[in-house]
Amino acid sequence: MKTLTTILFAILLQPVFAVCECEPYCTCGHGPGGPISLMGDHTHDAGEWMLSYRYMSMDMDGMYRGSDAVSAGQVFGAGYVVSPRRMTMDMHMLGLMYAPTDDLTLMAMLPHTSMEMSHEIDPAAGMLVMLNGGSRYFTTESSGIGDLKFSALIDLHEDGAHHLHGGIGISLPTGSIGERDLVPGPGGRLSRQLPAAMQLGSGSIDLLPSLTYRYHGEGWSAGVQAAGIYRTQTNWHNYRLGHRFDLNTWVSWVPREWVSLSGGLAYRWEDEMAGLQTDLLLRPPFAPARLTVPTAFAMNYGGQRIEAIVGVNFLIPEGPLEGNRFGVDVRLPLWQDVNGYRLGTDITVTGGWRYSF
Repeated sequence: MKTLTTILFAILLQPVFAVCECEPYCTCGHGPGGPISLMGDHTHDAGEWMLSYRYMSMDMDGMYRGSDAVSAGQVFGAGYVVSPRRMTMDMHMLGLMYAPTDDLTLMAMLPHTSMEMSHEIDPAAGMLVMLNGGSRYFTTESSGIGDLKFSALIDLHEDGAHHLHGGIGISLPTGSIGERDLVPGPGGRLSRQLPAAMQLGSGSIDLLPSLTYRYHGEGWSAGVQAAGIYRTQTNWHNYRLGHRFDLNTWVSWVPREWVSLSGGLAYRWEDEMAGLQTDLLLRPPFAPARLTVPTAFAMNYGGQRIEAIVGVNFLIPEGPLEGNRFGVDVRLPLWQDVNGYRLGTDITVTGGWRYSF
């Protein structure tokens, strides 16, 4: 991790960013570009369309309390009967952008998400182990369409090298918050409501504001994006996910006209959940004095983290695939501080394709 951090900061301190074919200032923003995981980081010229596909894989491994890693035994000692062990999330994202004017770009994104979370039961909870077929371990899964997002990106300033645009969007609750799976409890392994961490959407209408600044030079570019999620309502399971703020910075260098290398830093803050998750078995008869699993309680949601971003983008300059762009980036946490007891983020990998016409 120290070696990766050293390399990242070496990249950040060099005057190298991403180039594009619109010399000398890349005013069109069509170069290989910054990290592929960023959404809404550029606008388009009037009449232009862009199709995109992204695949994101995130791995969360090991429990944390604050900024400290904790064992399952420590989670059990805090009064919980079950401790999460690991969670994987795979997301496919289809995107569409269209610019009706030079100053306005419209964007839509629809995700499909698959999640899996493994759990460990406290060995002292013998009855629950017995109800789980004698095993201390079980896994829950969910999969399906997530929340549909629409955004409008508005150009605020453009003078060749400098570009500033703002965004306002809305997320519609098309993703299910009623996902169920087989979970051990009274009566054995029965279909039960899964916690919010395993649901496919927020269950509420959310606002998506953003502000993005990009600088393009001859052979280099840089950018910073501030984006948020504001949850407007409590959903029908009587909880509201925490509001969120993201700050992404990146720099890129283009050693050849068809490839760019990027590095950056990202900060995320997420507020604690509000309300209760109804239909969750909070205090089961097998252990009436204890809590079930941390994901069932609002105090164990939210937190903050800083990540390093390293990526590469490819632009096909000619041939049958001319104009197609491919990219991949990796996000690794440098520091994280969670609310309550929750899984820590281990690594996030995003790959994707973009095509403008």
